[in-house]
Order: sequence, then structure tokens, then C-alpha cells
Amino acid sequence: MTESTLRAHYSDAELLAWLDGSREYAEHIEECEACRQRALALRLEDNRLHSLLYRAECPPALTLAEYGIGLLSEEERRAIRAHVDNCPLCSQELAWQQQFMHSLLPEEAPAPSLGDQWQAVREGVRVIVAQWVNRLAGGAGTGPGMGMQFAMGPMRGDNQRPMLFDAGELQVTLEFYEDVAHPGRHQLVGLLVGEEDPDLFRVQLWRGKDRVAEATVDELGNFIIDNLPPDQYNLKLIHPKLEIQLNDLEI
Repeated sequence: MTESTLRAHYSDAELLAWLDGSREYAEHIEECEACRQRALALRLEDNRLHSLLYRAECPPALTLAEYGIGLLSEEERRAIRAHVDNCPLCSQELAWQQQFMHSLLPEEAPAPSLGDQWQAVREGVRVIVAQWVNRLAGGAGTGPGMGMQFAMGPMRGDNQRPMLFDAGELQVTLEFYEDVAHPGRHQLVGLLVGEEDPDLFRVQLWRGKDRVAEATVDELGNFIIDNLPPDQYNLKLIHPKLEIQLNDLEI
């Protein structure tokens, strides 16, 4: 029996080294349920802290929408314009919001004002198709399968970068890992950021027209789905007044 098998549980520093790709501690951790659970908790907390920094200086999606339909004061409008002119993410989001508002209009009906459209959306259940965010540093990417990198540097587990999706005032981070308990299958680890009560959401995973898995979101915004075979999936985060869709996720 090897030293790593006989050894007691590893420290946080050693678990973080394993998350960074070190194989020095792999034998024990991959056989020890307690260490794997602690490593997962460290990974979730690391993802949460990095996600909180994402677009920290950007205005909320509602403020951008109010800017787009002329509901802000002149002073607020100048401040938002100065930010949008220098922020490609907010510029893209503003264009997407305006396109979405126009898509709500029936072709036969006379066009109401954008303000009327926004009010109608706010009073019903909103459906948001989350937008995949390109790499912010360290290389180019063109789609969800490429992964991403945050501006401040790589996430832990450098060989499997998280995918970040923008859903207006909310963001969703996804990572896929090999499921140690189910060889040949994968584990989805997700984090919802920007919602005061994330545990009001539930998660559904779809493959085509078939719903293949469900999960709850905890009070910190974390959710996990295990035992996933390689395939293409659509994920839905469902709230009584909001549905966030993440489409064409390929494992």
C-alpha cells in the first residue's frame, strides 16, 4: 500500500494543487470521497469569487435598458454613454436588448414605443438566451467549446477553463469535469451570480426534446449534475418570473 493511500486527508493547499493539475496527490484524492468533496467546495468558492469580479464596473442590465429607451436623466445618460462607448460588452448587450425588444412586435401591429415593450416584458415571464462571453485574455475563442480565460489570469484547473455566459444582470459559469464515480461520463458544475435568491431557481438539462436531468440551486448559486454522457445539451435555469437558456453545450 502506497504512502498516499495510507495518508490522512490532504490540506487545502494540496487540494488546490490537485485542482491546478498536479498528479502528485491524485492517487489519494481520487480514492478519497472526503478529499474530493473538499476539493469541489474549494473549486466552487474559487469560481464564485472570480465571477463576482466579472463586469463589476458595468451598469446593471435594467439601467442599460432604461438608457436605451430614454428613461434616464441627462446626467445618468451621459455617464452611461461614456461607459458604453468604451465597453464592448455593454455595447453588445445594449444592441442585443434593442434587437430583442423589436423581436417582440407582431408584424401586423403598429409598433408601440420601446418603453411600452420593456414594461410588457417586465410584467411577464422573461426568457433570456444567455450569451457566451469570449476569452477576455490570453487567446481567442469563437464558441462555447473553446472555454475562456478571465482578465486577471487563469482559473484553477487550467486545463479545463470555465465557460462564462452573460444573461443581462445575471451571469452563469459552467465547467465540465470527468465524473470519477462514473467512468466515461462527466460532471457539470455551475454557478449563478447576480441573483439575491438563487435558490429560487431550478435547473433542467435537455438533450433535444428530452429532459435528461434536473437539479436545485443552493443559496450561494451553486448547482451540480452528475453522470452525463458525451453529447450536446441545452440548459435552462427556471425562476417563477424568468427563464435563462444556455444552448448548444457540447461535452
